[in-house]
Amino acid sequence: MAGQNAKDSPQPPNGRSRRRLWRRVVLYTVAVLFVLNSFWPILMMALTGYGIDLTPIFSGKAVTQVAGVPFYSGGIFPTPAYYIYALITVDFPKLMENSLIIAFISIGIALLVGIPVGYILARVPIRGRNVIAYLLLALRTASPFLVILPLYITYTRIGLYDTYSGVALAEDMLILTVVVWMLRGFFADVPKEIYDAAAMFGRSEAQIFRKVILPIVIPGIVVTALFGLVLVWNEFLIEETLTGGATKTVSVGVWSGVGDTVAVARSVGWDDLNAAGALAFIPAVVVMLAIRRYLARGFSLGQAR
Repeated sequence: MAGQNAKDSPQPPNGRSRRRLWRRVVLYTVAVLFVLNSFWPILMMALTGYGIDLTPIFSGKAVTQVAGVPFYSGGIFPTPAYYIYALITVDFPKLMENSLIIAFISIGIALLVGIPVGYILARVPIRGRNVIAYLLLALRTASPFLVILPLYITYTRIGLYDTYSGVALAEDMLILTVVVWMLRGFFADVPKEIYDAAAMFGRSEAQIFRKVILPIVIPGIVVTALFGLVLVWNEFLIEETLTGGATKTVSVGVWSGVGDTVAVARSVGWDDLNAAGALAFIPAVVVMLAIRRYLARGFSLGQAR
């Protein structure tokens, strides 16, 4: 009995278990610090827009002495007024409308071009198709600064400046290569047996594409369109340069600030600005969370499984 009780009693952890435990503690600590470092600016922006300013607390100046009496001078005064002001008073809905119109036009053009090009690069055995695909991806690394000045000069001369169609066409330079690459991955994800079965029934390549493959890849097309929406929604340089008062977007409107113009200066309402920034951030986050499972497949190397 004594020997059995000795076996049943809990054993102290050995050295390997301790090392594993400490390794796990360090790993989780680093992960938490990384998450806090990534989300801290967003959290501060959202809280400041709600009237909660933590700066005095972290600076050690939240409590001051007034005539020897401690006085709280921090900035924690919660109120949804700034968010309401951004939504109603500061033309934020108009900025969102402009952003959505430009995004829909741009994504529509990109899909019209990207769907057939992505299918050809994934399916049609043309010489050098992998080279073409990687060249398209390399174009994505080019800085918009290379083309923004020529675009501005051209647009002002031909009347496309501060127009929805002009900004949308410029945005296509940003998203078209991404759309083609993602759709190529989704088309290549379709099993080769489906192509072969459709060909055995005498379907032409155009019929296979239109009646067989396209319905299968519809979810991938939707994911690609939503990802393109996020790219256009967050774009700043093109929209700041090519938009004016009629087509100003969310990113430009938030950056330009919310406040009153006094003579030649502008008084920036930081609480209003943070509230508008937090509101502009929400749609992109929601879309990315919804499609995160499919992005890896879209950015695959285009090899059929």
